[in-house]
Amino acid sequence: MDKRQIAIKLAVNTLGINFSVGSFQDRLILQKSVYLSQVAGVNFGYHYRWYLKGPYCNTLADDCYAVVHNEAEYNGWTLDEASSAVLKSKVKPLLNESTPDKLAKKLELLASVHFLIDRGQVSKSNIAGIVEVLKNNNKNFEYDEVKNALEELERYGLIGQEQNNS
Repeated sequence: MDKRQIAIKLAVNTLGINFSVGSFQDRLILQKSVYLSQVAGVNFGYHYRWYLKGPYCNTLADDCYAVVHNEAEYNGWTLDEASSAVLKSKVKPLLNESTPDKLAKKLELLASVHFLIDRGQVSKSNIAGIVEVLKNNNKNFEYDEVKNALEELERYGLIGQEQNNS
């Protein structure tokens, strides 16, 4: 494994997420967790594009498979304290869902909302507009879900005033 692959393995462990690529849901949780970790300030160097379930990175997908097939290679490595603190304070609190299905849906929503705002596709002050863009992309999230997602992204410092494109 290379250093970036080791770093994502350690980050995912810090978040308490099972590092698995066995199901689509597992892969979605990994993609969105790493996306939000990078947004929070742990820079893995991944570049994302919009795909069926929101922001997606092919290189990250490849790296996740490499990690699964070489998991023993991360033994002896530790995540730096600053990255660990960021993950524990800004990302881990977002992972508070009771089932993998609910977690996958929530992470898809959080990552999608952030990505659209960050890329200037929508304004964070226009919740109805965000809902419309999501629905146009086959994401059936309701107004209250988007509002709650925005509040969580703001609460944990993943979106702020500088990203308000109104």
